[in-house]
Amino acid sequence: MSIFSPGFVLGAVAGIASMTDAYERGDTDEATRQAVNAGPAVVEAGLTSAKLGTQLAAISAAPLVEARPELLPALATLAAGPDRRTAIPAAAAAKAIARDLSLRELPDDIALDDVTTWRALFDSIARNADHPIEARVLALDTVASLAIVLEPQAMGFDLQVALGDRDPAYRAAAVALVPRPTPAKVRAALAKAVLDDADPNVALGAAQALCGDDRAAALPLLGARGLDRVKKLVAKAPKRSTRDAARCLAR
Repeated sequence: MSIFSPGFVLGAVAGIASMTDAYERGDTDEATRQAVNAGPAVVEAGLTSAKLGTQLAAISAAPLVEARPELLPALATLAAGPDRRTAIPAAAAAKAIARDLSLRELPDDIALDDVTTWRALFDSIARNADHPIEARVLALDTVASLAIVLEPQAMGFDLQVALGDRDPAYRAAAVALVPRPTPAKVRAALAKAVLDDADPNVALGAAQALCGDDRAAALPLLGARGLDRVKKLVAKAPKRSTRDAARCLAR
């Protein structure tokens, strides 16, 4: 049966109506169940709906349906939109889909060119300071996961550029996404963040990534001033979040 057949259209209308009704009466679990049962084509139609309740129901179901990576373009459109009510959850759904995709073998029906295109869509959201910071951070995570699909151990974004962002939450997210073991090419950028970033969370995250895998390489980049800052950062934070950074302080 063609997806454009009357049977499909009637089924899609019924599926969208069911998930929207459930969402609008506050039963989000039922809305998600209805959407998952209706299938990815109906969920995609819901994502492009003009009705808020339909969009939100479809967003909640997107990470759970079959063929979910193919929903990433529609989720990117919502994540880049002006309404925070849909932009942030759409970005969160995309992050979940991308992370799942990065942990599995790429399906035969998804081409690397598709993944490259999806990564570019979310990269444009992540880099745009006009979008809500929550959506930007989630988009950056999506970019990193899709980059791993294309090339294991890839980071997917320019760390030096990310560390120049005006929002500390974005900078902190960037250092948290540095792959481990830490690539040698980003050590200098991490050391600069330890030395100069005004936000202690960013500086500590950079120290974690820099010191955790290769103390010998980190020490010359930090110098006495950098080690002094690491010492102060480690002293003020819970031990569980400073274990890697503290490696630079070991004697």
